Formats: sequence, structure tokens, C-alpha cells
Amino acid sequence: AGVDRCLAVDSNGIFHSFRWAWKPSDGDEDHSPAEKKAIDQGNFIAQRELPRFKTVPRLIHAPSKREYTIPAVAISKTLFASRSVLLVLSDGDGCGGLAMQLVDPSKATVKGEALVPSVHSSKITCIAMDPIGTAAGHGGVGGELAIVGSADGGSSLWRFMSSHYLPLRPRIRMRGHAGRKVQAVALSSAIHICASVSEDRCCIFSVGNGAMIRSWAPPKNTLPMLSSNTNSKTIFCDTRALGLSVQGFVVTVCKTTMFNDDNVATRSVITLHLFSLEGVSLGSKALESWRGVPHKITCTPDGTAVTVCSGRGVTIHRLSAITPLEFIDEWHITETDELDESTPAAWDVDFGPSLMRPIVAAAGCSSGVLRLHALPGISPWSERHKKSSIGIGKAFSKTGGRIKNAMGKTFGFGKTAVGTGKEIGKEVTAEVKERGVGGFLAGTLFRKTNK
Repeated sequence: AGVDRCLAVDSNGIFHSFRWAWKPSDGDEDHSPAEKKAIDQGNFIAQRELPRFKTVPRLIHAPSKREYTIPAVAISKTLFASRSVLLVLSDGDGCGGLAMQLVDPSKATVKGEALVPSVHSSKITCIAMDPIGTAAGHGGVGGELAIVGSADGGSSLWRFMSSHYLPLRPRIRMRGHAGRKVQAVALSSAIHICASVSEDRCCIFSVGNGAMIRSWAPPKNTLPMLSSNTNSKTIFCDTRALGLSVQGFVVTVCKTTMFNDDNVATRSVITLHLFSLEGVSLGSKALESWRGVPHKITCTPDGTAVTVCSGRGVTIHRLSAITPLEFIDEWHITETDELDESTPAAWDVDFGPSLMRPIVAAAGCSSGVLRLHALPGISPWSERHKKSSIGIGKAFSKTGGRIKNAMGKTFGFGKTAVGTGKEIGKEVTAEVKERGVGGFLAGTLFRKTNK
């Protein structure tokens, strides 16, 4: 949000605002002058903003602790109302209502909210948003497109152009899942395509008129090692992770269950599967059992790779028909070598401040941590946006967990209170020592900075 803010929502539906800054340094003495100039070196300084408020800023509706579910929520990448507030969409009442809130990212306070009841006949299960017009670097009026999926088997498309006039009805309603719950949705305004996934169907729709372009069933060949005599069944996994690339690729999460002769399930394998927009299966990638089910899939701006949030961190895979879902690198969010179901997982990742030239990535983790990741070009960017008074507050020298990032280096990250699954406790920040930024993401997310 803006150039130095980050807005997060925890599993209890509470908003949290963070302010960050990058402090460049001269680097290690072991590096030559040419190496020091080629890489970014420095550390993060961050703190959580704690403004005064009469009531806790939170979503209109948050699931009870008995439901054990994370609320469906999406935060816009576009700033509304003279670039001062963000639009937050969420499940409004658990019965099909859609909640719209305007949140000030500098204070995490709700400036306005509205509830549109009975948008769907059942609970809203997933939401995805994508900027349009000038906000996405294209011509036309800026704003956001949003696709909302529901347990009633339908999805709806919304367009938000101004914070003064919030829509009361969707532009388009889309169906195609025969009443089965929509588990995940994705949207790409650049290619005018949106997608929705249920247990046994993936549907592609046109953003212009809502017409279904293509639909297909789960693949049958997710695990090549299985023999033809093996009794197995593959479905689309019940997760909100779904990727739609500007290059025309669709990334889904599948679950293959194997049965014995008595038709009793013996093993389940989670895989990523790559499709074309025509529904052609291009390949799959089996995930380790300790990673669990992926929570979020995000495509890079140029559409050549995806980041997958799952157990232990964020993995990066290539989008290509020749080498489908080839593993490129991984960001670790934990120092432990014990890999099991209790391993901390990444739930979401976002890039900013610019959509086309991001210089920082923020990852929300299941352990109640927000991690900041430096990307190439952050030092020149911070110098251009340097302010006379940052006011970030005190930074602690204690280094947090390491992260093996996609650039092949190692970072340290301190803990900040945010999260999915834990109440916010004491405030903790850390000074992050960074040993150089470069590698794959330098050419995938953006152009390299001039030396």
C-alpha cells in the first residue's frame, strides 16, 4: 500500500498496518567495488502502526473459532479516494453477502463499509482481484476487477472504478459447475480471462460478456509412475490456490488418491498441474508430503513463472510447455530441519510497491509472522524515495529466521506480529542483514538496474 506501507488481515479478521524502510549499507569488505555496486546491500527497518481506535478494525464478518476456516478476503492493489484508502472485499455474512470496506493503510482504520446481501445463495468461498486501466499500466480509467466464488456453484464479476460509487450488483454472473462449490478463482485483466475451479471442473470465462470459453475435468496422468492397473482418482484440491498467467497458462492444485483392492484409500499425493487455455494438459509437479496443500499461487507480471505458498516457504516454478512447472528456487521461512505437518507454512505473498517493477515481497506465514524480502533494485529505489524523516522507530539488531531466496542468497528476517492463526502479541521487529540481491527474479519480475 503506497511506497512504505503494508496492510494485512489475520485469521480473526483483524486489520494490521506495517511501515517499512530500507537502509542501504556499504556491504562487506570481502566484496570488490564492482560487486558492491552490482548488488543491493542493506537491512530492513519495520514496525507495526498502532493508532488509537474505539473499536478493533476488522472485517464485517469473521468465522467463529468452531469453523476453523480462514475468511475469504482480497485486498486491492489500487489506492482509491485520492490514493488514500484500499478496497477490501470479504465474505459479508456467511450466507452469500459481499462486504466492501475502505481501509486506510497508514493506520489500518476502516473509513467506510457496505454490505451487499444475497449476492449468492450460499457462502462466499474465494475472492480474487486484479487492477485495470491506468492502475495496471494500460490506458483507460483505473480501478479493480474482482471475481467472487461461492458454495452455490456460481461466481460473479465486479468492477470498482471509484470509492464514491460502490456497485450494488455484479456486472456478470457465471456458472458451469453444476451446483458444486467453487473452490478457487483467478482473474487476469490483461488477457480478459477469468477462471473458477470446483472439485471436478475447471471453467474459463470471458471478462467481457461472461461466456464460458472452455471447461475441463481433472487430469488423469498427474503421476506418471502409476501403472495402468493402479486404482486411483484425481480431483481438483479444495484450496483457494489457482494461477492464471498472462502467457495463457492455468496452474491448478490436484489431489490423487490411490486405493487398494478393497477400495480403501492408501495414499494421497498433491500435485501442481499446468494447463493451456484450451484445456490441454501440459504437465504436473508432485509436491512433498510435508508441504501440505498450497494456499496461494501468484503469477509473475511477465507470466513466465509462479510462486506457490505452501509448507516451509514459497517455491518458484517455471511456466513453459517445454519444461512445465520446473522447480527454480525456494524461499525458506523457517530454520528448522524437521519437516512434518507442523512445519510453518506461507499463506500469501505479494509484491510491491510497483506492480511491474517490484522491489520488495511480503509473505504472511502461519506462525503469525510477516516477512519482508528484498528484491533487486531496492537500494536505488530507496534513495529516490528517501524522506527527511522516516519515523520508523527503533530497530533491533537481533536477526530472525533465514530465508534462502530465489536469488540464491541468504537473508535474515525478524518477526512482526501479523497472521493467520494467532492473536497479535508483543511487537517484534528486526534489522535484516542482506547479502546481495540478484539471480532469477532479477530477470523475471523486472529489468536489472543499470550499473
